[in-house]
Amino acid sequence: MPESRRRKPKKTTVAAPQTSTRAPKRRPPSPPWFGGLILAFFLIGIAYLLVYYFSNGGVLGMESLGGWNILIGFGFVVVGLAVSTQWR
Repeated sequence: MPESRRRKPKKTTVAAPQTSTRAPKRRPPSPPWFGGLILAFFLIGIAYLLVYYFSNGGVLGMESLGGWNILIGFGFVVVGLAVSTQWR
């Protein structure tokens, strides 16, 4: 049975010294109100959608917007999701 060849040892080279040893800048943690902002966007969006559906669009101001009310409600939820990606 044939034997496989042995690998040749790798030549070691001396690594060049690094000129600058800067640590990457870390972003500071989110402020305490940031979580409340995320929660507020989610709750406003859900509340807007619930009011629209349960009132059949009969609330003053919602009547003229028609189907745009759904986009507004989901818009708040999407903005809340976008803001939540910045949480640290």
